[in-house]
Amino acid sequence: MNEVDDNALATAAMTALRERGPLSLEEWAQCVSEFGSPSDIAEVLEYLDDPMIGYLPGGKYVALDEMLEGLVFTHRLSEIEIASEVLEATPDLEPVLRFASSIDGEVRVVEAEFEQDLLRERGIDAAFSRRVVALPRGTLANFAAGDLIAIAIEDGELTVWQADVEDEPDLAPALEKIFAENGVEALEAVGWQLAVDDSSLFTVPSTPLGEMFAAAGYEHQRELLARNGFDFAAYAVQIQTAEIALTYDLTHDEAVAVVAFVDLAQRGYVDAEIENLDLRDWARRHVGVVPDSFAALADAGAAVAAFDLGFRNQDPTADMILEALGGELAERGPKAVKPAAHWLAGKAADRLGRVLDAEAHYEKALEWEADWGPALFELAQFAADRSDATRALSLLGRIDGGSEETLYEVLQEFIPVEHPELGRNDKCWCGSGRKYKVCHLGKVDESVREDGRWLYKKACMFAFSSEFADMVVQFDDLVAAGSDDDDRSIFDGPALDIALFEGGIFAQFITRRGNLLTEHEVATARQWLDVERSVFEVTEMNALLDRRTGDTVTVNGAADLEPGDLVCARVLPAGSSAQVVGSVIVSSELQAANVLQVLGRDHHDVAELIRVLS
Repeated sequence: MNEVDDNALATAAMTALRERGPLSLEEWAQCVSEFGSPSDIAEVLEYLDDPMIGYLPGGKYVALDEMLEGLVFTHRLSEIEIASEVLEATPDLEPVLRFASSIDGEVRVVEAEFEQDLLRERGIDAAFSRRVVALPRGTLANFAAGDLIAIAIEDGELTVWQADVEDEPDLAPALEKIFAENGVEALEAVGWQLAVDDSSLFTVPSTPLGEMFAAAGYEHQRELLARNGFDFAAYAVQIQTAEIALTYDLTHDEAVAVVAFVDLAQRGYVDAEIENLDLRDWARRHVGVVPDSFAALADAGAAVAAFDLGFRNQDPTADMILEALGGELAERGPKAVKPAAHWLAGKAADRLGRVLDAEAHYEKALEWEADWGPALFELAQFAADRSDATRALSLLGRIDGGSEETLYEVLQEFIPVEHPELGRNDKCWCGSGRKYKVCHLGKVDESVREDGRWLYKKACMFAFSSEFADMVVQFDDLVAAGSDDDDRSIFDGPALDIALFEGGIFAQFITRRGNLLTEHEVATARQWLDVERSVFEVTEMNALLDRRTGDTVTVNGAADLEPGDLVCARVLPAGSSAQVVGSVIVSSELQAANVLQVLGRDHHDVAELIRVLS
């Protein structure tokens, strides 16, 4: 279907749901069958994005704006709610939280995670729940603790008033019907189903939902409702395990091991914050006695999932815990898990600044399993950082799908250039006067080292590490939002370069990879740390005038720039030459002035910089 058909289908589908709902997916698809076969339409409707679509516990869909119009839900006020005029949403108000206004001063449903400034302004340090209802100042001036506030839907908007209880329904029979097959349900969906099953409910102010649930023998935790005694913690683990298995394509046992490993690490983190632990002794007490508990981490995907979920963000304490757990598993775990254990310990050692210890762990992983993919990839990265493209490519070649890795593509530029026309004892092609076998046979052209091209690409590959991925993707998404080039690469434009320098990744690259780089590369890299982005005017081929300093620089690799062009870029010197990186064509003098204004600030905002560049 094209875009017009999609919009027409969405409109027709919502109209049908309002007029005929609640509907099962099949019934709903049949209502709009003029757009295609019911099976094809059902696939589209299942992912239709409209905030007014509600999914009921019975498996049907309902149009919330139609179903909830005119209904009233109540909430009993606390002193802190009156003072802040921010209402706890769970459980009483869950059914109406899809209705939110962005107009200042009106009743608003607030996602607490993204409205911390508003909550602090209202005197709330921590939100009651994930979503809260923010009222205009003065709304609760005449209320006292224990009073009832009513919230109703009128013409699709939330309205509030002071109320008295006019109805005290017994929800036990209705809830028994809803929970006949399932042990737990979403609070909002239970409220919707109650309203659908009994049209007389919630037509006048009644006892708050939470109080009625409690009276019927039900309890809630966060946005979930279940019978009293339900094990919410076990259910959360069950859901988490299923989601991990689906996301990382793991078996149930592998996902269970991932959850257990991450949970153990988190408990260790809490313990380490409270007391000064001997982490290796702590790991021995928790892992050494039951090492088979984590045997399923032997699968490479499971090990990667454990690292990604528990240790993706850099934190020295977490990394020390990971190293202790990995080391203990490597020493006492079953044979099959030792490659994963060494890899996990190696990842921790690397992030703690001990790259050679990390390398030793990865080599030990391969001693236990010669083609264990994650360890091969890390060693390929290290070989590339040492400028040994041949070994890096060889290691990648041992990984299933290794030739599809970005590193493999990058290394093609730096593989040794063969000269089959020369014999081993012939003079080298480079003019050094030495024999080919001692000069360039099997070696990369030194010019790619001298001009800094390889060094910069090494830093780019380092930026693709999992701990930096969120930042790089965030910056690239900001660039993409202002670009209509669907074929652009992550290496194109400013996102990756800004992540490296303004984002601080390049400084970590020097610290963590310095032992693998040559002294010349380390010196060049440290020099680059002081190089700021600027706006340049191309005065002649490969000559750029810096609009900030007035200096002219000669660069390599600017063949795509023409005299008169304005470009925002970073110009990195290397020896007698320089390279242009992270460049963006500046379209006008006005844009150039705006970019220079942002760059001139002591602490310029990255998002604002990308915005003016776009």
